[in-house]
Amino acid sequence: MTVSGSRRRPLVLRLSLTAAIAVTVAGSSVAFASPAVSAPMPVRTAAAPAFTAGLCEGTEYTPSEQMLDISGIRLDHFNDGNIVPMYGTTDRGTSAAVDAPVCGVRDVDGIAKSEWMYCTDFDLDPCAGVDENGLPVDKHNDEMGATVPSSGNPDLSADDLAVISWLLQNPAKLDGVVSGNGSEDARSARQTLVWCVSDYDNPLMADFKSLCDRNIGDDERARIVEIMNVTQTLDLVRKTPATGTLKAGETAVFTLNTNMYRKPINVQSSAGTELTVCGDNAKATLSANQLTVDGRGDAPTAVDLCLTTADSGDYSVTASVIPDSVENLHWNTAGAQCQIFASFDTVRPALMNASASVGYAASPTTTPATTTPATTTPATTTPATPVVPIVPIVPIVPIVPIVPVVPVVPGAPVPSQPVATPAAPAPSAPKQATGPRPVAIDGGAAEQNSGRNVAVAVTGLGLVGMAAAGAVALRRKRS
Repeated sequence: MTVSGSRRRPLVLRLSLTAAIAVTVAGSSVAFASPAVSAPMPVRTAAAPAFTAGLCEGTEYTPSEQMLDISGIRLDHFNDGNIVPMYGTTDRGTSAAVDAPVCGVRDVDGIAKSEWMYCTDFDLDPCAGVDENGLPVDKHNDEMGATVPSSGNPDLSADDLAVISWLLQNPAKLDGVVSGNGSEDARSARQTLVWCVSDYDNPLMADFKSLCDRNIGDDERARIVEIMNVTQTLDLVRKTPATGTLKAGETAVFTLNTNMYRKPINVQSSAGTELTVCGDNAKATLSANQLTVDGRGDAPTAVDLCLTTADSGDYSVTASVIPDSVENLHWNTAGAQCQIFASFDTVRPALMNASASVGYAASPTTTPATTTPATTTPATTTPATPVVPIVPIVPIVPIVPIVPVVPVVPGAPVPSQPVATPAAPAPSAPKQATGPRPVAIDGGAAEQNSGRNVAVAVTGLGLVGMAAAGAVALRRKRS
């Protein structure tokens, strides 16, 4: 980059800046830190009274009281809307020659805002010192005028402005050191990257071109220019479920669509719930609440974020980011022989916001079923009434044996008769009387009749029938 001779700084100061770059390369890696909030000043309707300015983010030493005292001519510069340089990034410089970047304070809507200012002219005087009386001076202790707003650095192209703007709004790496405002090493890395853009062709940077090529070469610069020229998008929608509510313990999935690549996007959920990157999102990383998506170009990338909670209620997920823009830079300079500074305007840019929400229904209260043991009534086994066969009741008639009356003949042996029940005894012829005639009891003649009237018919139940009819029938005939 060609710079007019009137803006060249003395060699001794140029050498000190070269030493600052050497310190940067040897520095340790420091994580990116978000911008600090400077000491607020009350909104005023008149000029602000003298005050002690707050420190810029990540200051690692204690500046002198004179550096922080905003009074006298410096207070006038402040009340006129100009930035007031206070001290350098390290305490190695003298009060008149400070190391870049430089911490300055300015009024933003009634608030005193302290911001780091980065040099965009490698070999010019910062013009940011103060003398023993607290007056702004250059490296020769010559009193300086106000450091006034500028429209930018006229020696930079539109692409240079775009890349420097991106570098001041996003973390980048310089040989492993993460650039930012949070520490001396991080600021030194950021300042060197800015010089790689603003002063790459400066002969004083010749020894550091290889450093610049490794970390912010042509391809990386082209990628950043693409990012700065696209229409930046940020969109957040519910994916699962698209509608309705979830049960406590289930997982809700939200999809974030963005083309703001390699830029920390703040994502968080309400009520202390935790978000995680889920699904196939190899190009996205989430650290604490900072989501970074890798890519390039205008097309957005979709990143799934998962939320799970065991409690019922409505939960929201939000994403917010300050879009990259060259308008987010505040430029200033104290004169032709002085550095043109660029600082990130941490107040003016409007946030891009996106949000979505999901409801969780309370889990149904499950009352364990009270199992009442079934009362088992023992089966009353009524013994079966045995079926008694019905036997016909036959009247029991005493069996009276019928003994035939056989007349006894005296002197004649009575043969033994076998006891037998003839089936049907044949009738026998009447026997003739062989003895004297019996005398009747009543004195008359007795007649014995042994004919059929005394026959016994024994067949089956005939005996019973005859017994029922009477015993032996004896008939007496009177003579």
